[in-house]
Amino acid sequence: MHQDNPARIDPASLPRSIPAATGDQHRSAELHVRWIAAGENLGDVQRLRRDVYFHEQGGSYSDRSKRIADGLDACGATLAINNGASTIATLRLHDFGSSTVQVEYGSLFQIDHFASAWPLDRVAVGTRFAVQADHRVKPIMDRLMEETYRRLLESGARFYLIACEPYLHDVFEYYGFREYLPPAILPGGTALLRMVLVIEDAPHLLECGSPLYRLVKDDESGAAAKAWLTRTFRHAG
Repeated sequence: MHQDNPARIDPASLPRSIPAATGDQHRSAELHVRWIAAGENLGDVQRLRRDVYFHEQGGSYSDRSKRIADGLDACGATLAINNGASTIATLRLHDFGSSTVQVEYGSLFQIDHFASAWPLDRVAVGTRFAVQADHRVKPIMDRLMEETYRRLLESGARFYLIACEPYLHDVFEYYGFREYLPPAILPGGTALLRMVLVIEDAPHLLECGSPLYRLVKDDESGAAAKAWLTRTFRHAG
């Protein structure tokens, strides 16, 4: 795991809570959503990453080259949500079927436990999450999460992993994520929460009030995956 681990959800990329939209921000039907295949030109996604990671957070030039783009862009699909020509929200999605992803993120997420029971292409991880400051509202977040969830359903994924800073816990919990490991402490003392969304865990999504609940198609598969998770990771119980 690198010190500037790219699995991290960057602090400026999401709100501490999800405010309601006002004015044009609620018109999610007018947004253009596309998935950029591995290795394709990311275009305006790079501008959004730079705005969030550096113009808001600050960062050195050497950090910029590592955090704006890296070799993992060549093996993951990137979601871009555009308002006109401008990308306003993005994330990158991988699965652990890739040896590159296993090397980069395996230790952080203790992927060996998943490998003992699941094909690793059924375990996904979200990285490079960024949302433009004036679009950090519920309809945009819902759209981003729903498009990702649909992609996960199509791929047959059973688990979706993220690592985020503690103040983002409530945002991800609302969509159905839960902590499954104790926080990871990075060099310098930064804590990252290791969270998982069990795909099609209908009772949990309903309990959270998650908008993803309406997308569930096979709650029996979700129940089996959740049962395995809670047996394997005591922290997830």
